[in-house]
Amino acid sequence: MERIRFPKHIRVYLPLVLLFVILLLMMPRAGNFRYDYKKGSPWMYDELVTRFDFPVQKSAAEIEADKQQVIDSQIPYYQRDDQSKEAVLRAVSSLQPAALSQVVKSALKSIYAKGLCDSLDRKVSVVVVQDRGKDVKKPASEVYGFTSARRMLRAQLVSQFGLEADSLYAAASLDRYLIPNLHYDLQRSQAELQRALDNIATTSGVIYSGDRIVSPGEIITAESQKILDSYQAEFNDNYGYEGNPVFLWIGNSLVALILVFLLFFVILYTNADIFDSPNRYLYLLTTFLLVNVCLFSVNMAGHPQWLYSVPFSLAAQFLMAFFRKRVVLPVYLISLFPLFFVHNGVELFLIWATAGIFNIFSFAYMSKGWRQFLNAICTFLVAAIVYMAIHLVSDGTLNYEYSNLARLLLGSVLAVAAYPLIFLFERIFLLVSSNRLDDLCDTNAPLLQLLAHQAAGTYQHSLQVMNMAEMAARAIGADVSLTRAGALYHDVGKIQNPPCFVENQMAGNEDYHKGLPFEESAKEIIRHVTEGVTIAEKYGLPKVLINFIQTHHGTSTVGYFYGKYIENGGDAVLKGEFSYPGPKPHSVEETLVMICDSVEAASRTLRKFTDENIRSLVDSIVDGKISEGQFTESELSLMQLRIVKEEICDYLRQSHHARVIYPKIKN
Repeated sequence: MERIRFPKHIRVYLPLVLLFVILLLMMPRAGNFRYDYKKGSPWMYDELVTRFDFPVQKSAAEIEADKQQVIDSQIPYYQRDDQSKEAVLRAVSSLQPAALSQVVKSALKSIYAKGLCDSLDRKVSVVVVQDRGKDVKKPASEVYGFTSARRMLRAQLVSQFGLEADSLYAAASLDRYLIPNLHYDLQRSQAELQRALDNIATTSGVIYSGDRIVSPGEIITAESQKILDSYQAEFNDNYGYEGNPVFLWIGNSLVALILVFLLFFVILYTNADIFDSPNRYLYLLTTFLLVNVCLFSVNMAGHPQWLYSVPFSLAAQFLMAFFRKRVVLPVYLISLFPLFFVHNGVELFLIWATAGIFNIFSFAYMSKGWRQFLNAICTFLVAAIVYMAIHLVSDGTLNYEYSNLARLLLGSVLAVAAYPLIFLFERIFLLVSSNRLDDLCDTNAPLLQLLAHQAAGTYQHSLQVMNMAEMAARAIGADVSLTRAGALYHDVGKIQNPPCFVENQMAGNEDYHKGLPFEESAKEIIRHVTEGVTIAEKYGLPKVLINFIQTHHGTSTVGYFYGKYIENGGDAVLKGEFSYPGPKPHSVEETLVMICDSVEAASRTLRKFTDENIRSLVDSIVDGKISEGQFTESELSLMQLRIVKEEICDYLRQSHHARVIYPKIKN
């Protein structure tokens, strides 16, 4: 069994200590309500008896119903204006005949005595008339609207003039004298309505200390859920942690310590090399911390329902840009553990854990362009399905809180909106994302264009190595983007002296090494590694790609010239002059490029690409690397090596398959 080696450098542990302190300071200072419950589910705890009095809060639906009742029973307020009355009575005095004037004036006095409203809703039963600074409440039936006033005036005319009443009414245009003296007071009416709405009671009773709330196994009903919600609100607002505050600090410290230890051991067991890369290590810790900052901030703000809209799955995408799945998955899940300490924590954890896992596997296919929006929709659907499944199990109904579904949709959209931050983090932490690697693999990249122009043979060789290594990387789950980029740039040093290398030798320069001492030829060949590093730095290639340039030959020898040197009586003690400076490949991707580079070059010497010849070639190359000790520092396992060899053999068979000989057609 491989022994785990703990990092010894203090710079590994100092960030963990800082992370522990920050987590501890963010944790709630009061105890959490320790019961989790759902309507329709049985009570899973001991009998709950309240230790204090508390009011039962009305549900949102009940408060809304009370508001609607107040609105429906709203009392309108009117201002009396008798100036219009006097003006109308004076105008009526001029009507002819005089009998008509007397009847109309008498009727209008009766109407104005009760009041003529400029707008009156007959659904209203009571009105308030403000007269001389006093509010007089009266039934709505005792004041006139236009319709009732017109009806009363016609009735008076009929009683006096009989059948001539209608013609007299029309001839005198009596409607024009129905000018209201009660004017609707909008400002006062709205103020009184708002006062009534503000006075609506938000509670519907009191539960007293010692009362039983719920018993073990009892099914949570809508009423008992309302009481439990009220109990929880009172507990969190006014009581909270009832034990010794020292114990609370100890508990929070242990929780923070457990989270930090879990994170440390996940890194140690999945990819301990992260500890040797300060930038990647700090980025991982920062992402972990950001998840917890969002979580604790929203919860401490007193709005735990908004945890449904926090785009936690974005953390999985941020990690996927720089780490492998085997690291991302456990780190992401651990970062969500504090959700267990909030209300509906189990539900929230399952929702965002599932959404994050989906993002981990969708990242390779939907992380660019418009597909990010498709990814957001799919993430929402995954989260919504989990949410509905949980409620189907717990409630047995389809009566969900649709506001939470809306929040899940918001969280999924926010993940798309916040994704560009990854490019900011890439610059801050000096990392290389998969997106940048894909951009570097664009054949229009300046350095690749220079390679294609200056050393066309090397460029074609690099393309073949890339295709071969990519096929192998996919088969073993390695980082495909990194492998492709490393393969494309591993030989850029040959730009400085293309004719020195056989793939670039054409008619007129095929004898570049003729007459040179073997040691000198070897130095010319080896130089492409150091020159490659210089060129890569000049063009701003990231360090992770420079590693491929340095390691693609490891510490092996320039086999051809070293063999010629020994054949001609050279001293084996001077083997170092024929050896590459290294270092040896460390990552799986670097090892793949080393193998594929050698196999692709050697495959050009085959005359017949039979299965036996191909397998013999691949085995000899790999065995030679092993015998030289080139894989001693590699992460590539023996099982992966077997798969890689099979993939390379398949690639060579496909790329060098026999072709059909076309018959000659005689004209």
